[in-house]
Amino acid sequence: MASFSSPGIGSGLDVHKMVTQLVAAERAPSDNRIDRFESTTQSQISAFGKINSALSGLRDALAKFDGEGASPGRKVSVAEGAGFTATAGARASLGQYDVTVERLASTHKLQSAPLASDTQLGHGTLTISVGDGDPVAVSIPEGEGSLSDIRDAINKQAGAHGVSATLVRGDAGDVLVLSSTTTGTEGRLQVTADGGDGGLGALATSGGTMTVVDPGNDALVTVDGISRTSSTNRIDDLIDGVTLDLTKASPGEASSLELKSDPSTLKAGLLGVISAYNTALSQLRTQSAAGSEDVPGAALSGDAAPRGITQSLRGFVSQNYAELAALGFETKVDGSLSLDGATFDKAVAEDPQAVQRLLGDEGSLRGPLAGALKSWLGDDGMISDRTEALQSRMERLESDRLALDRRMEKVEANYLRQFTALDAMVAQMSSVSSFLSQQLATLPSYSQSS
Repeated sequence: MASFSSPGIGSGLDVHKMVTQLVAAERAPSDNRIDRFESTTQSQISAFGKINSALSGLRDALAKFDGEGASPGRKVSVAEGAGFTATAGARASLGQYDVTVERLASTHKLQSAPLASDTQLGHGTLTISVGDGDPVAVSIPEGEGSLSDIRDAINKQAGAHGVSATLVRGDAGDVLVLSSTTTGTEGRLQVTADGGDGGLGALATSGGTMTVVDPGNDALVTVDGISRTSSTNRIDDLIDGVTLDLTKASPGEASSLELKSDPSTLKAGLLGVISAYNTALSQLRTQSAAGSEDVPGAALSGDAAPRGITQSLRGFVSQNYAELAALGFETKVDGSLSLDGATFDKAVAEDPQAVQRLLGDEGSLRGPLAGALKSWLGDDGMISDRTEALQSRMERLESDRLALDRRMEKVEANYLRQFTALDAMVAQMSSVSSFLSQQLATLPSYSQSS
């Protein structure tokens, strides 16, 4: 017969509670050690993440000086009522131009003769070409030759090729309107009709009844008397670095276009660099702050990495301080930077390429600083390597915790086995004691008389 045991019944002790307390006491030192290392490691991972984010902000702020970003921008002034707007890049030459919009680029538009809405014009094939593009065949089945059917067939079969068809319903009937979606002469339409009953020939551009609503001309603009045609109303290669968007034709009426230097974009970019640099220094200080008797140190207190990055950043500034100071940069006691706007404006007005030499693609500050940021932030950079090492430590600690769980299971089982055996022994001794007591109770008692 199987035997069942319930630890504690024989001895009267709460064996499960005692075992739990013993296991907890034995587990506590290792558990606390793992918890402490996990907390410290996670704090260090988080600290490196914050430093990485701050340094990435500095890298992104520097990237705004790529190419023309390190040269003064251009302020564009266009006379009121001009038939154009303009934008200009930093390479556009300063100066003033007289611009006349003689003609806007327009889209070629054709319209048919009016027909009653239920009239069947015919069936067959319409072949439509847009400029020099490949012709598109539009099939018009028999019985589907009304202008509305033809409109739908053109939009479905040729709409993606630069043709738009619509109906205008006038007093005399429906009119089919074909429009090119490409402006200028490059978008002019050619329509031919083939097969069927010949009725579609009315829509041919040669020999048909289609009339021209808009001839689809190129734009014509003059700059200081120099003429230029364009198939679109946006022209970005007429004046170096300038894009003109033509909005209204005013033949014979010249409007002024003036380009002036605009250092405001440079100033905004420099303020962005200063803000990112100060943020990076602040994060480095915060994450590596030393502790005191009453205040614990930061996560990276005593770590050489943030200290080394801080020294490098301040070193780059020191090496270029004369040039920075000439632009209005000022350094505070804690190493943070600020910018004197008036000094900057005066310096750039006198030397427009000063920022380019400092922060341009080959700038004396930009090159070394960008290289250092790459060594810190790259996929194989120092911060990535440190973070990966800390994450590996977290994995090892997790393995340690699992190993501790397995060891404590064995310890608990061993305690239960020992206490169960003890409980059984106490129960046996109690049984013997009870038996002896019963036997002694049955013995005759003798009284001794005096």
